[in-house]
Amino acid sequence: MTYWTEYRPLRICIVVPYDLSMPGGGVKHHAFQLARALRAAGDEVMVLGPASSPIDLPEVVGLPGVVNVVSNGDNNRMGLFIAPWRVLKFFRENRFDVIHLHEPMVPSIAFWTAWLTPGVPKLTTFHAFGESPPWGLRLAHKLFAAIQFPFFQRAIAVSGSAASHAGHAWKRPIAIVPNGISTHDFQPAPAAPSKELRLLFVGHLDAERKGFRYLLEAYGELRQRGVPVTLDVVGPHGDAPPPPPAPGLTYHGPVSLKDLVHRYQSCDLFVAPSTGQESFGIVLLEAMSVAKPIICSDIEGYRHVVHPDGAMLVPPRDPDALVEAISTLAQDPARRLRMAAVNRAHVKQYDWEVLVPRLKHHYLEAIADRQVRLLPSIEPWAGTQSVSREPDSL
Repeated sequence: MTYWTEYRPLRICIVVPYDLSMPGGGVKHHAFQLARALRAAGDEVMVLGPASSPIDLPEVVGLPGVVNVVSNGDNNRMGLFIAPWRVLKFFRENRFDVIHLHEPMVPSIAFWTAWLTPGVPKLTTFHAFGESPPWGLRLAHKLFAAIQFPFFQRAIAVSGSAASHAGHAWKRPIAIVPNGISTHDFQPAPAAPSKELRLLFVGHLDAERKGFRYLLEAYGELRQRGVPVTLDVVGPHGDAPPPPPAPGLTYHGPVSLKDLVHRYQSCDLFVAPSTGQESFGIVLLEAMSVAKPIICSDIEGYRHVVHPDGAMLVPPRDPDALVEAISTLAQDPARRLRMAAVNRAHVKQYDWEVLVPRLKHHYLEAIADRQVRLLPSIEPWAGTQSVSREPDSL
């Protein structure tokens, strides 16, 4: 039961463990969009995280100490060497009602935040997923959990897959609140007529788990067969080389939000050939929101996001399956239109306007949990009253 039931604006700090100054990244994208949605709802929000270069964004603070660690089939530029005194200074200068940490297992900013803010209610969101995490990683997570999780009041996961992965270390209940999308920003728009089927890929090219090389191989085969297709590629190439020149292939690199929406609107079919290790897939929400049919890998993290009538699922790491699926939809424009309509309707449940009240509820529950622990003599009661004491802060 919620003890703090007065829905007043909150002062919220969102803590992200990955380099805020680098483009892309599902956790960062989630955090920035969540912050934006909370501000639109009237809350005060700051985002804190590591940064390898200066950040010119309002209410975003980046701290030095970034290191790149290759893990889970991707580059992870994380704040491994952030100085604790910088974290302490930030929280002494900024007071919050609640702290929302993302990916708490990633060192070290989440650790310092948990340890150096003992009076502030905290909750965490788990994003990561691995089909078969190695025993060494499981052991590390259990160690991290023992020294960190007692400081958290609540936990959230973006999917059942992420909750299952987190359950190796987090032994209390985990609520499911998925990733969100602004269906206002990502709106359908008529695409210019074309005789070719315009494919779109969005993701990091240097992340093996995004599976771009399998799509590139399939695209070459489609062109050889004479299937009228083109391919637009959006996202940083990082340590990998950019896509090789090919007829009909356009590499756009990282793009702004406005240009990203335009790329989705301009395509006929979105393809997500990831190999695994995905807990959700924000790109799937983006494609659905602009009413595009989807071809994606049949992996656990994607299966529960897409609608079966709006997407074709293919085995991961299988260029031939991609060729057959793309060829099938290339010959069936009526089916593509039906898939598009299904996806636009299906994505409404993931709109931030739907999800923010659910997250706000968990914030209030975390505050209430903290108050009850500090004030054990207070009994819960129904109605709109609230505990008179303000939430603790440093």
